[in-house]
Amino acid sequence: MEENVSFTVEYRLDEYLALIRSHALATALPESASQLQRLITKLLVAVVGRAMFYIKSHRIGACDFVIDKSGIARNSKQGQTIVPWSKVTALHTYDTGYIIEVKPGGMPVPFRALSQDQRDRIAYLFATYAHTGGATY
Repeated sequence: MEENVSFTVEYRLDEYLALIRSHALATALPESASQLQRLITKLLVAVVGRAMFYIKSHRIGACDFVIDKSGIARNSKQGQTIVPWSKVTALHTYDTGYIIEVKPGGMPVPFRALSQDQRDRIAYLFATYAHTGGATY
């Protein structure tokens, strides 16, 4: 299996909010959270997430990713970010994409930017290399 995945992402508001909402509900709330707590979280994501999206999309723009055995490289308007596997703490999979959790922060990757083959290769790379950094998948 080829150990390199390259793709470009230009984020869209709806998918960004869906990923952030899924991540917030999965990681920020206990399973015993009430419906009211879930509703408040969703509303907070809708407001704060929208502002974050516009700030980040203006600052970062389209992103070119390369994921390989050395880690994750992302090129954007801000330059290149290189994240070795030792800095990857988790790969979260949601209905609309991945959130690659890194120290500090995270990188959303919508599935629409990936073919099924690329998704399979990303899963392989995380399973093979991320465990060295203590990541979960």
